[in-house]
Amino acid sequence: MHSSRSSRGGVSLARLLVQPESTCFRFARQPVIDGSVEPMGTELCFRWSERLRRTPPPSPYATSLLLSQALLDGGLVHRRPGCLFIEMDAVTLLSPIADVLCGELGAIQLPAGVPVQEATTRRVAQLHARGYRFALAGVAAPDDPRLSWLPMLSFVKLDVSLAPVSAWAAVQERVRRGPAVLIADQLTEPGDYLRLKALGLRYFQGELLMPPQEEAPRPLPNCDLDTLQRLFRLARQGAPHEALAMTAAADPALVIRLLMLHRLHAHGATPRTLTDTVAALPEPVLIGWLHVLRSSTFDLGPNSQSWSHAVREQIYNYRARLIGARVCDSPAELEAKVFDLYRRLCSRDALT
Repeated sequence: MHSSRSSRGGVSLARLLVQPESTCFRFARQPVIDGSVEPMGTELCFRWSERLRRTPPPSPYATSLLLSQALLDGGLVHRRPGCLFIEMDAVTLLSPIADVLCGELGAIQLPAGVPVQEATTRRVAQLHARGYRFALAGVAAPDDPRLSWLPMLSFVKLDVSLAPVSAWAAVQERVRRGPAVLIADQLTEPGDYLRLKALGLRYFQGELLMPPQEEAPRPLPNCDLDTLQRLFRLARQGAPHEALAMTAAADPALVIRLLMLHRLHAHGATPRTLTDTVAALPEPVLIGWLHVLRSSTFDLGPNSQSWSHAVREQIYNYRARLIGARVCDSPAELEAKVFDLYRRLCSRDALT
């Protein structure tokens, strides 16, 4: 079913050309291998529907769908994929979306098309100073201008399909001057693998080792776009955590995602209230994820509407019973008890 609403800010034309059902989207993952049982890392790529079967270039829209599909709907981060490599073009890098990929989650992968300009260099430096990691993809020569970012890079990917054999050692020597780990990427030939091993490379990625594996995760219930817009606006304005939590509580599908984001980004104790959940997320990360969700959420379908209505009704009735029974000594205790039910109703496990 196509959306009946007018297009929202930040929504690309591509969204209007594809059937807005989250089940038609998929993602692919390809491991970075070092010989261990578990991969050192996993590169993620967005895919359109199986019917279209193509990989779009990185863009804010495609990256938002990828992050939402893989990390929230697919729960990939809980399957021990190692460092996640997620490609971002210059527009995405300069947007709040880049704030989502904190250092502990993965690395922002910069493709060949990202220009070495003042704005991009400043953004890389700012995020690097906050602990974010970067990977440089598509390197084929030691004089690649993007290697000026080498002091801020954690990974450099040598594109074996583009780089001549004579340039491999020179790229390796250039990378040794910085802190980055060199990865041999786009491997398709056994001979290339043996030559690179002889040079001392440890990490490899490509069709030779494992082709990209596609996944189409079962989607979470859709968020309410109006609630998302209000919450995004309040977060950008620096509203108190209590106001953010009160707004988010109106949409159970949004609460699911906030609970998952708490698990992704806040490794402390289980939150007692929705306010605690929101407060535990760094402000740039919260704003970045709300930006992602605005582009990756479509209008509520009948199933999502029915589920959301049922959850809200249970919460309302439970709150009324607690107030009527006078079992809570304070408003804080009441909110904690209500949130405990909310958390159980909106857990990922409750939906499977």
